[in-house]
Amino acid sequence: MLGLAIPVAAGFMTGQPGPGMVASLGGLALSGDGRGETFHEQLPGLIYALTAGFLAMLTGSVLDTYGLQSYGIPVIAAAALIGSISKPMARATTQFIIFTIISANISKGESHTIGVAILFLLGAAWPAGLFLVLRLLFRAILPALVPADTGKSAQYTMKQYLRRWMRTLTHLQVWHYTFRITLCLAAAEVFDWLWPSHHGYWVAVTVVIVVQRDLQAALPRAIRRAAGTTLGVMLISLRMLREPSNWAVIAVIAAMAALRLILIETNYLIYAAIQTPLVILLLEFGQESSWVVVMDRLAATFAGCGLAIVLGYLGWSSLFRTSA
Repeated sequence: MLGLAIPVAAGFMTGQPGPGMVASLGGLALSGDGRGETFHEQLPGLIYALTAGFLAMLTGSVLDTYGLQSYGIPVIAAAALIGSISKPMARATTQFIIFTIISANISKGESHTIGVAILFLLGAAWPAGLFLVLRLLFRAILPALVPADTGKSAQYTMKQYLRRWMRTLTHLQVWHYTFRITLCLAAAEVFDWLWPSHHGYWVAVTVVIVVQRDLQAALPRAIRRAAGTTLGVMLISLRMLREPSNWAVIAVIAAMAALRLILIETNYLIYAAIQTPLVILLLEFGQESSWVVVMDRLAATFAGCGLAIVLGYLGWSSLFRTSA
């Protein structure tokens, strides 16, 4: 909650909402990715998230600054394949893909490439430091609620993961997510080309949110993701009924940032409905809203969900079952 809201508030108070938004994305990347009970179990996930987010902001900024958007899909395809190394790498590369798309579209050549990446790092350093301080504080006040660090190492080393991954590259099953996400993102690019200047990049973001690696029994969850994402866009459109103040928006960002970590463990549909407007509020903070923007975003969401389900799921299960 504090990791996301404070950078936005600082940007607003200093008259720099753009840099505040970029810094808040660093908090968004780190929050919720320290999986595990003890600090040693959580630390690898935080490092993965920080590295993936930083590289994504740098990559997206370079693609945008130098007009290399056409190279975005090959870069994303490579990241999707690398994600098959392990579950932590899968989460990290998914983050990389999402933040690369966002970074390539938020600045439109107006921001310095290194500056965007540094702002992201500073924004991530804030919740990381806050996490450590609050952990020590809660351990002192309520030690029973904070598991003791055991210092246990990971079950497998990265070298072992890489060896296994290299052996599995000869199997078609390892490539299915790369094929699916690349096909969907290529279709999203066509959509953006046919309908320019209408939040077309949100189609690509929606595709990455909905399409998952696990193809087995994934369609019901994908439909929940699609429904939650659409519901979230519709919820954010309610602010058009009465334009809230910037401080009210910051308060909503803080509340959503806290709720998402609870809902991801209890109700995934509602989690997606909270996560989507949270990202939109961060990306559009300080900008004037209009019904045109709302309808563009909603249309892009429908398009992204449709592409993800039709091109990312239907028929793929039987194809890879046959191939196996």
